[in-house]
Amino acid sequence: MPHAARVTKEAPEACVITFFREVIERKRQAGELEQIGASRSETVDLPVYVTEQGGAPVGLVAGYVGAPGSAALLEELITSGFRKFIVCGGAGVLRREIQAVHLVVPYAALRDEGVSYHYAPPSREIACSPEAVAAIERALHRENIPFLKAKTWTTDAIFRETRDKIAKCAAEGCVTVEMETAALFAVAQFQKVTLGQIPYGGDDVSGLVWDRRLDVPRDAVRAGLVDLCLKIAAEM
Repeated sequence: MPHAARVTKEAPEACVITFFREVIERKRQAGELEQIGASRSETVDLPVYVTEQGGAPVGLVAGYVGAPGSAALLEELITSGFRKFIVCGGAGVLRREIQAVHLVVPYAALRDEGVSYHYAPPSREIACSPEAVAAIERALHRENIPFLKAKTWTTDAIFRETRDKIAKCAAEGCVTVEMETAALFAVAQFQKVTLGQIPYGGDDVSGLVWDRRLDVPRDAVRAGLVDLCLKIAAEM
C-alpha cells in the first residue's frame, strides 16, 4: 500500500502537478503557497503546497520526470486525500507544424512504458478521464485559448525515439511524446480518481536534427498555464 506524502493538514480534493518548478518557486517567494507536506525519496524531496483559487484550496506539487516516479507520487497524493488532478508540463512534438508552446489536450496515451501495465490490462493505448478532458476543453474554450486535442506517446527511452518509431506513433494519431502520461492515466483509472493533462509543444523531434526551439519565450506561458490549471482543478 502506498503511504501518504507526509501531509500534516487535510488535503483538498483538487491538485495541480506541474513540471514548471520555477513557477512554484515564484509563487512560494510571493507568499502564495502554504506547505502542508512533502513526498520524500532518496534523491529529492518534493514539497506539497496548498494555494487558493477563487476562495477554494487547491494543491500544487512539482512532478517527477519519468513514469515510475510520477506514478509513485500520484499514489502518495491520492493516499493523502487528493482526488482530482490536472497535470501540466511540456512535451516534444512529432509534427513540425505544431508551434512551440501551443497547448495540447491528450485524450489518450500510447503505452510505450512499463508502469501502466502494472495497473491496467495490456493494450496499445489508455484513455484519459472523459470528465477531465471535458473540464479542460470548457476552460480553454471559455478563455479563447487555441489547443489541439490528440493522442500522446509515452516512452521510457528518450534516446530511442527513432525515426521509425516517431513515424509509427505519428501515424497512430500521436502529436506529442513525453515520459509520464500513460502511467498517470493508468494509476488514475486504477484508483478511480479524475486526472487530466495539458502539455504545451516544446522541442521538435520530428526531423533528423533535434530542435529545442529555445528561441521561443516560455516564461509567461508556463506561469499562465499553471494558473489556468489551478482554476480548472478548482472547478472540477
